[in-house]
Amino acid sequence: MTKLLERFEQLEPLRAEGLREGYRKLLEYDGYVLAMGKFKNHTEFVTWQHTYDGKGVTLGHYFIELEAAEEDFAKRAGLVNLNRLFGETELKLMHSSLVNYVGLNENLDYKDEKAIGYILEKIERLVPEIMRHENLEDMELVDDDGIEL
Repeated sequence: MTKLLERFEQLEPLRAEGLREGYRKLLEYDGYVLAMGKFKNHTEFVTWQHTYDGKGVTLGHYFIELEAAEEDFAKRAGLVNLNRLFGETELKLMHSSLVNYVGLNENLDYKDEKAIGYILEKIERLVPEIMRHENLEDMELVDDDGIEL
């Protein structure tokens, strides 16, 4: 991020009708643009769709973190097949099902249990709410509903 801030002035300014000064273009693909805005009190990242005539931008999604903006840009511009991604609700359901599977299956060998553990950890990194809820249950700040998120 620091390198990007240092290179900000070298980036091409984003010119679009009705857009205030201060945005620089990071990426552009298939009618979508990822831009960085550097202002007096903050820096922001935005993904926009070009208007039909290509002279302006519209439907902006605003971010504080570059990584989130890059992910949004990849999805909006069609660089990622959305059918290959799982949503948060789907990930929570998979996590809960895997936890229950491990808890109920006495015949799991070490290799399978380790593989499932790796998947659970990956889901927990993608959906931090799972661990926050479990931590609150452990501290008895919320009732243990018996359901894994």
